[in-house]
Amino acid sequence: MTIVKEICENFITSFIDHNIQNIISDKLIHDEFWKESEEKIADVIKEVLILLEDIWINLAFNSELAKLLNEGTYQSIVILLSIWAILKNLPFKLSLFINISEWQSIASANRKGEGQMERWSDIIYVVKYLNVFFELMYVECSQLYYNQQKKIDDKIKLWRESNNDMFWVHRILKSEKDQFEIVGVQVAENMLHLNVLIRDKANVHRYFHLQLAEIPMRLSDVGVVTKFVKTLLLL
Repeated sequence: MTIVKEICENFITSFIDHNIQNIISDKLIHDEFWKESEEKIADVIKEVLILLEDIWINLAFNSELAKLLNEGTYQSIVILLSIWAILKNLPFKLSLFINISEWQSIASANRKGEGQMERWSDIIYVVKYLNVFFELMYVECSQLYYNQQKKIDDKIKLWRESNNDMFWVHRILKSEKDQFEIVGVQVAENMLHLNVLIRDKANVHRYFHLQLAEIPMRLSDVGVVTKFVKTLLLL
């Protein structure tokens, strides 16, 4: 059909127009204000809500089947797509990717030394800058139903990965103190824990818990949905 060819041609043209620029924006300083316009934030929120709608009508997440789901299904359909909806339209999008294939942490390998066992995170957000790969976010994800020990283990693992990565970033870039963060996201059952690690002016690494939000796996009230969206936007 002609319409198929026309849609494909428009897709190629649109892709070239929107992705021709791939620049790292000017340095952003924490000043308690959103960096994006309200229009851009609204577009991102719409994508998250479309994703939630798909999750709510997905038979795999109903009460009968949810206990049988493995970690990979939950991670790939819910957690990964939620994070990607938030981060995919950043101005340097051609220099970033999200890895879910048991990526060996560059920062961990560097810190522990060659020949040592390295750590692997479920999801890592990676940016290439000055021809160096930097890991800016680590995500550890459980199943929808899990044991308490895994929650403890994942919490410790996230802190260690973030700590190793902070050393890596400062070693390569000599970034300003108290103006750079490594993000650690822990998903324990249907709860999302958002954390950041920052090096203060005294060279002390401090790990802060920013937000806790329920992941609305089924139709939820506006308060639950709003807090979930706000937590994603904080990323």
